[in-house]
Amino acid sequence: MSEPIMIFNITIKPEEISHFESASGQVTIIPFGGSVKSDIFSGKVLPGAADVQVTNAAGIRHMCAKYMFEGVDMNGNACHLFVENNGYFEPNSSPSPFHACPIFMTDSEALSFLTMSKYRAEGHGTENGVDIYIFDTSK
Repeated sequence: MSEPIMIFNITIKPEEISHFESASGQVTIIPFGGSVKSDIFSGKVLPGAADVQVTNAAGIRHMCAKYMFEGVDMNGNACHLFVENNGYFEPNSSPSPFHACPIFMTDSEALSFLTMSKYRAEGHGTENGVDIYIFDTSK
């Protein structure tokens, strides 16, 4: 198995989570912070990051996390990295690790390769949140 190209260290404050349930399903919004330090990019999550999880009446849960890092690329240039991470879960499941499909946007020329390749994310729960391992599936 290949090594991750980045690991996002995501921190969650449980008291900031919003949730409601209805006859048609449930919605959970999880705001978060965090950081990443890797060979290709290092930075911190900017305010506004959230993981929105919607469970339909059939019990299928869709998660969509959107967040932006501010940091530096491998050449030392200041930049941003936007991430949208999507995943689906079977009814009544909380897989560990969970798997998702990230997409990236960046204003870094050095990181432009992230917008052209296919990646997979693997989430591992931690004491204060989750570590998201990013793998390049083309390798």
